[in-house]
This record gives sequence, structure tokens and C-alpha cells, in this order.
Amino acid sequence: MAVSARASGVPTVVLTFDDGTADHLAAAGMLSRRGLKGTFYVNSGRLGRRGFLSVAALRAIAKEGHEIGGHTLHHPHLSETFDATQQTEICDDRRALLKMGFAVRSFAYPFGDFDESGERIAMSCGYNSARDINGLYRPDSCRACPVTETIPPADPAAVRATSQTRLPRTARTLREFVTRAQREDDPGMVTFVFHEIKNDPRDQYATAPKEFAAFVDWLAQQRKAKKIEVKTMGDVVGGDVSPVS
Repeated sequence: MAVSARASGVPTVVLTFDDGTADHLAAAGMLSRRGLKGTFYVNSGRLGRRGFLSVAALRAIAKEGHEIGGHTLHHPHLSETFDATQQTEICDDRRALLKMGFAVRSFAYPFGDFDESGERIAMSCGYNSARDINGLYRPDSCRACPVTETIPPADPAAVRATSQTRLPRTARTLREFVTRAQREDDPGMVTFVFHEIKNDPRDQYATAPKEFAAFVDWLAQQRKAKKIEVKTMGDVVGGDVSPVS
């Protein structure tokens, strides 16, 4: 039985990627070349569509040791849907990914939007964790928030993360979230939420490949120096791959 990780005295960095866009194949390769692993949350209903990963590409990502997680079938605002729709979006998505052969243990709420029903359904569908996009420190809007999530997470159905939306997504800005965690007396985990890795300064969700590469270069150096750990969400939270109930 897989068990959750415990705090190690240095921060644990979790790199997550939402939506399964086609550029994530290259992003996974950038991580692999540096000995790092990430968690890729995908919408199974979008696989193979223009601009999104194919099933073959997703399998290539998984083969490199990265984690594949669920993100609903079609990326709805879950809190705006009925419970039956949430059940379909969350559980059928996981069922589809399992059928494709992926060991799916982790889930992420689209838009970070969820309610009590969403939390309950995600856990009842067999997920070991469900990731938010908020809840941790941000210099612009959440200065009083904790810098890191606890290990294991305080609430596995609402794992806190840091989203850099509307912030300058430079390597320097990204590093600051980690260095702040390194100054904590009891470091936990810092979960980053990435979307597309592309050159588009007008897109508030995009991170430029050059900046992303510089950031993961630095992470690899910090990891080699034993100043951080880099793990997938599934490896931090632990737990077996459960069937969809």
C-alpha cells in the first residue's frame, strides 16, 4: 500500500500542469531531461482535439515517469452544475483515463472552482487528492496565506496551491515562491499550477518556455544540493489506485 510522504526538513515542490494542451509534451521532456517529474491533469474529453494532447502523447508523458491526473471530461465550472453532472464530469473522466491504462490517483478542479458536492464526489470517485489553484501565499492577493501546504495535506479534497495567474511568470518570480518556503521552520509543499508553456505575453495563463526552462534548471540545481525535493502529487499524498465506485 502506497503511503503519503512526510515533511523532510526541506520544501517539497510539486509541478502541476492543467488542461492537457499539446505543449505539455515538450514541457514533460524539459522536466525529464533535468531528472524532474510533474503531474499532468488532463480532460479526457479533449484528448486528440486540436491544440490538445493525443492519447499517444499522453502515454509518452506517462512513460517518462510523470503522473497523469484527472481534470473532468470537459472543464466546466463544477460549482455551477448539478450533482449528477459533477458525478459524470469527474467520475467518467477518471474511468476513461483508467481504461486508457493510466494510474490515476490525483484530481484538479477546473478553474479551482468547487463546492462541497465537488469535494465529496471527487473523493467518492476514488481520487486520493483534489487540487485547488489557491490557498497559498501570493504577493498581490494572499499575503497572509500560508507559504506551504502541509504534508500530508490538511484537506486532501482541497489541496492548496499557488497560481501565478496575473503575476509576472518569470523564473525569478517563480523562484521566490520556493525560497520563501525554504525560510519556513516547518516546510511542507509548494504546488505550482502551470497552464500553457508558450510565448504569448497577452495570455495571463501562459509561461514563456525560456522562463520555464530557467526555473526548472534552478529547481534541478536546488534538488541536487538537497535544498528541495521535487515530487508528483501522487507521490506526496500517497495511496493506492482505487477503482471508480
